[in-house]
Amino acid sequence: MKLSSLAAVAVIGTLLPTLASSQEEQSSSLRRKDNERGQRRQLNLNQFHDPRSEFVKQQSDAIQHNANSARPNILFLLLDQWRPDWDGQHKDTRTGPLPLNMPFLDEMSRRGTHFTQAYVPSPFCGPSRACLAFGKEYDETGVMDNKRWSVDHTQWTTVYKLLRDDADYHTMSCGKDDFYEWDYNFPKYANNPNNMPVMDLGFSDAIRSDGKVRVAKDADELFKNEAYRTYLNGITVKKDDGTDINARQAYKGCFIGKGAPDGCDATSFQNEIYPDDFVRDKAIELLHRKPAGKPWFMQVNFPGPHPPIVSTSRMAASVMERQWPDPINNPGFMRCPQQTQKFKLNNQGQILPPQIDGRCNYAAELENLDALMFSIVKHVEEMGELDNTIVIVAGDHGENLGDNGASGKGMPWHAAVSTPLFIMGPGVRHGRVHEGPVSTLDLGGTWLDYAGVSNMAPGMTTSSLRSILAQDMSLPRRPHVSSGYLEWRTVIKEMPTSPEDPTLTSYKLICAKSPKGMKGAPKSATPFPPEGPWHIMLYDVTRDPDDLLPLEQFRPDVIAELLPLLPEGWCR
Repeated sequence: MKLSSLAAVAVIGTLLPTLASSQEEQSSSLRRKDNERGQRRQLNLNQFHDPRSEFVKQQSDAIQHNANSARPNILFLLLDQWRPDWDGQHKDTRTGPLPLNMPFLDEMSRRGTHFTQAYVPSPFCGPSRACLAFGKEYDETGVMDNKRWSVDHTQWTTVYKLLRDDADYHTMSCGKDDFYEWDYNFPKYANNPNNMPVMDLGFSDAIRSDGKVRVAKDADELFKNEAYRTYLNGITVKKDDGTDINARQAYKGCFIGKGAPDGCDATSFQNEIYPDDFVRDKAIELLHRKPAGKPWFMQVNFPGPHPPIVSTSRMAASVMERQWPDPINNPGFMRCPQQTQKFKLNNQGQILPPQIDGRCNYAAELENLDALMFSIVKHVEEMGELDNTIVIVAGDHGENLGDNGASGKGMPWHAAVSTPLFIMGPGVRHGRVHEGPVSTLDLGGTWLDYAGVSNMAPGMTTSSLRSILAQDMSLPRRPHVSSGYLEWRTVIKEMPTSPEDPTLTSYKLICAKSPKGMKGAPKSATPFPPEGPWHIMLYDVTRDPDDLLPLEQFRPDVIAELLPLLPEGWCR
């Protein structure tokens, strides 16, 4: 049965108190933080109907206008696989309280702008970061999954290269970047066994490292130049019983081994050798050796909280006494292992060995990352440069974390396709919560805007978030945001709730071309039709961020407006 748009809103209003009461309270709490909002947001038609070519031209004009402004340093702190509501700002979830403590992000929220709907161009590591690097949407990069960087990409220009060569920034990167391995100046590995072509990613200095599992598994003789593996191979640590063991062997025991029998215990694997702590140390090393008197950009690529989710003894103990909410429609999954086992004291007086998996240990990684990010920003402050530094904290994509029986990424659901985003620095409004949809693709355009680069490389469609950060409505904004991965595409747009209600909300249209594109779908989702070849789903992600109330039967008018915004060949 199809209902009118007004009736549909009434139906949703009846269902939401049961299905989304905690999200409504959470949204109200976030709205109260926005001191700039004096009335309900109303639609600005000019903002949403610019053709793409005109929008890009407006962006270029705006950037040229800002070219003579003081150019700030830019510090980009990038987490891997970070769920949007696990950011320390959401104290309640659908399944219970979330006792996550992230005081640095609390301070970021007070001193800057917090985005509650930051979508990624693709919820997978390699594609998301390729979109950011090249300033292009998912379908325009050709990087469709983690292994699709090709020879052709070696001739492309990155936003980092524009910052370095056109804006004369000292550009730096460290950690797990998921970029092309064979950078001309900073290859990830010493050997190039297949004689792959080299490319210039655009960095002035870099210390690149692998992801958690690859550090443990790859053969040393082939991957000699990778920084973290080399570091672990070069040091010795002690086990609980006082015997010595190579640090990488202890690491292997924790991440791919059998734990204590393979050398992973509370004494051998501590935060001094933890992967995220290593990246923090490399970031400070890069800051120490950068040239003085020159604006700089640094991207810090933390490997956490991407799986394997592993906590040191100290990290595991720090979350052990708190109760963590269950996944949606999946009670008991990803339970806290240290709450279900008994442990003996070792000779160092520590109770817990390192712990793996569980939502509590995902939280432990995040709280550790919060402290590491703070230490980097504190170092910039001690250098006397924080007042002229834009600080950005985001994830490359989200994490479903067991909701509806699925963990991981690559899905169109809100927990996977969006991520936290915080920005603070000179010219950024303080204490503001922006509730409309934005794309992390536009971080690159924002950097170029602040750096005064007006001539982007051909094909770049990244734009700038500066209009939101400065709350300058005269500057253009992206009319909608898009995302995709392999078997699905989605578009999200802020628009009136209904013809009768001008209050803005965000509608998400999903186009799946096979049942694979519906992995992790809530039980309430309409099933993929047996006859195919497409399946359309629609959600109001402002009122229903858990994607539990499908609207495609009720809002054909919204579908008709969003359908042309999908990439060519998808559901049209």
